[in-house]
Amino acid sequence: MAEVPVARTGPTRAIFDRPSTPMLNAIGRICLALARHLKSGGVIVNEHVLDREQTRRHVDVLSRCFDFIHLNDLPRQLYRRGKKPFCLLTFDDGKRSNATAVAPELERLGVPAVFFVVSGSLDDQAPLWFDRHRALQKKLGATPNGLSLQVLKQLPYALLIERIERACSQYGIDANPRDADVGLMSWEQVRRLHRRGFSIGAHGHTHTILTRESKTAAFESIARSIAKVSEEIGEACGSFAFPNGNYTAELAQHAIRCGAKMVMTTEPTWVDQRFPLWRLPRLQIFGDNSPGRIRLKAAVAAAGRILKNPDGTGRLYRAINRIARRDPTRNPIEKDVRSLVAEAEAEARTEAEVNVGLD
Repeated sequence: MAEVPVARTGPTRAIFDRPSTPMLNAIGRICLALARHLKSGGVIVNEHVLDREQTRRHVDVLSRCFDFIHLNDLPRQLYRRGKKPFCLLTFDDGKRSNATAVAPELERLGVPAVFFVVSGSLDDQAPLWFDRHRALQKKLGATPNGLSLQVLKQLPYALLIERIERACSQYGIDANPRDADVGLMSWEQVRRLHRRGFSIGAHGHTHTILTRESKTAAFESIARSIAKVSEEIGEACGSFAFPNGNYTAELAQHAIRCGAKMVMTTEPTWVDQRFPLWRLPRLQIFGDNSPGRIRLKAAVAAAGRILKNPDGTGRLYRAINRIARRDPTRNPIEKDVRSLVAEAEAEARTEAEVNVGLD
């Protein structure tokens, strides 16, 4: 079967990445300077794969505006206003390049990070489904019928994998696990990262979108991943990140019951004391993002507007946050949140959304 190296992912460069648009870069700097003086909290950055040079560049850009913190420091930092806002770096999926390229560079720079791993995939070392999908697209030059990401992300995991397997077999194509941005860390590499002071979190037993599964299956994936990470690192796994960011309060509550003290989403906004530890937002940054793009993303996250949630729900998180803050006594982790979401959707439909190409 032909193996296709999978290129790094990342959004198309926005107009403000170009040298001809210094104004927007300046806006990013100014907004972050204001946030530094006016806001508590900071940002949790969601990365995936970087090489050493990209790691250095991201750290350099972020360090000018933020102080890097360890995961264990996050709860108290939400309430504290320091000389700079904080930045917590997180990396999803457990790719081998995280251990061979990213972690050594972060260690050299003295920057802590959290690595979220997919426990079942580390067990069998099979490429994750979206890397296999990307390999199909790259080789064929088009998306096979019924295999668009929009369709796949609506499917239960078993059906999604069945479609990917069938297509890979039909076309003789698969992702190349020898590519360090595709292949996964071994558990020994995970344990070494932990021993070197990095945090290890759970990212599901498979990289299934948990809101597409039955409650029983979703609960099992969360519980198995937290238990497996705890077993491998020799201490309780204290954090969980939802695959693709899709979550419900009920699923987040289950992660807390399974031992996680902090649960991460992909809501692309600033994080402070207004966010509970079971619903911590994260700002996605990609390897090819320019310094200007990184600064501006962080600046608009501080404003709490504009950016779309990569979990596919767009800007719905904005309305949910507004409603939750209007009624601080409302605790959606203990109640049925369908009414909250319905109310937020109604508000979101009445807004005139502004898209400046940041997503």
